[in-house]
Amino acid sequence: MVVIIGICIMPIIKLTILTVTYHFASAICEPLADKKIVSLLEQMGETFKILLGIMFFVAVLLITGLAMCIKISNNGMMYR
Repeated sequence: MVVIIGICIMPIIKLTILTVTYHFASAICEPLADKKIVSLLEQMGETFKILLGIMFFVAVLLITGLAMCIKISNNGMMYR
């Protein structure tokens, strides 16, 4: 379980960093750049935020499913 959590946490951390980076870049570029560029950076940050939510939910479902499979297989061994 710890290995699966470790595998799932790395892309989540990367997407979190990308989301923060795009929001930070849009905040920095706002006084300097055109509104279209700022809007593009904000939309990319929001897209990464949605992708982050999806990936987190899938990771939770994977861990829950794996835990349920382990629990079911251990119950079968107890009856023998």
